[in-house]
Amino acid sequence: MTQQTRSADVRVAVTVDVPIERAFRVFTERWDAWWPRSHHLGAAELVAVVLEPRVGGRWYERTADGKECDWGRVLAWDPPRHVALSWMMGIGFVPNTDPELASRLDIMFAEDGPGRTTVTLVHSEFERHGPGWESMRDGVAGQGGWPSILDAYARAVGATH
Repeated sequence: MTQQTRSADVRVAVTVDVPIERAFRVFTERWDAWWPRSHHLGAAELVAVVLEPRVGGRWYERTADGKECDWGRVLAWDPPRHVALSWMMGIGFVPNTDPELASRLDIMFAEDGPGRTTVTLVHSEFERHGPGWESMRDGVAGQGGWPSILDAYARAVGATH
């Protein structure tokens, strides 16, 4: 895996030994196979992470108490090459309902030989979160952020059918 933080963007890439279609499908349809259970906004235990597969679709969590909390919206949907999401979380990783204050995630999938795919995640537009945005960027770039989350994805994608 490679990681780069340049200016305000966080860029993390991982190569997985699966075809591009499978890499995309596990990332977008099987969040529960790889998303850390500790990473949620609700007070109760995380039950599911859901991504509605279309532009304008919701990206949200469902917790054991039956509540749902939006994480963002689908901004681009181009299977199996690209998905873009808004990151509607406020400073301190709290819910934010204002799309004007959301940063952006672009996840690109590129074939890297037969049965091999490079997945690149770019988290950008942190400045939209307002004062203190640097703490958000540093949080997702650090331990427990996108590098370890994509590591978990890489482990799960090979084991998920």
